[in-house]
Amino acid sequence: MITLVYGSTGPMVEFLQNLLQKLGFYYGKIDGVFGNNTKIAVQNFQRSFGLSQVDGIVGKNTWNALQPYIDGALNFIVPTNISYSYSILQINLDTLKRLYPFLEIGIAGYSVLGNSIPYIRIGRGSKEVFYSASIHANEWITSPVLMKFLADYCYCYINNLKIYNTSARDLYNSTSIYIMPMVNPDGVNLVTGEIPRNSPSYMFTQNISRKYPSIPFPDGWKANIRGVDFSNFQHTLLINRLDWRLLCLIILFLKFLHILFFHYLLIYYHLLYLND
Repeated sequence: MITLVYGSTGPMVEFLQNLLQKLGFYYGKIDGVFGNNTKIAVQNFQRSFGLSQVDGIVGKNTWNALQPYIDGALNFIVPTNISYSYSILQINLDTLKRLYPFLEIGIAGYSVLGNSIPYIRIGRGSKEVFYSASIHANEWITSPVLMKFLADYCYCYINNLKIYNTSARDLYNSTSIYIMPMVNPDGVNLVTGEIPRNSPSYMFTQNISRKYPSIPFPDGWKANIRGVDFSNFQHTLLINRLDWRLLCLIILFLKFLHILFFHYLLIYYHLLYLND
């Protein structure tokens, strides 16, 4: 995980503040800004957990001390009260993979900025269901919702409990659920603040956004980091598929007319022959 220091900003700072708040070390606002209050909270945590360095810097040793709480010791794995970026998604996936080795986790592809687009399969049934989230960057809240469902499902399966009045184990045996929790990681990172404002990617998208002054930037950004709206792309694909289907129907209809024409032509000449 990245090292956080005084002056750091973004979703990972929110992630840290949320953990420290739940542990009783941080009492300020979860704002994603590593200021004095956050630094004092980190130092108190380091001191309380007997770390050799009480410097207010969140590096490897401090993250290691926080790991049990990242892995669910605070009765939650997926935070739903902070900006949910790609980095936090990866942290949650690592936790779920360690806790629930029956999960099948793979990579469907990569984003423009090289972030993997993960998928998860849970269940071994013949019925197949697919869920996806964060196609639109500013709808990133769908990612923690889907990830929390996955974490709850895993917990219920292990403990033979019901999820939404359905036996988790029955569901697991009857249905294979495929989840793509963050289709547009670059766009999500832009909206949530994980991409620095002085980066080329941020400035590139900002230039695009100036063409649409009525849409707030980056909060209103929907597209990927190149400005491609995946939703519109899906509609284009659908239209193209419909066009091909229509073309096939036209071809079949023309073939039918062709056959019908020659059929009646044969009948006509046959009748002429009989009349002769």
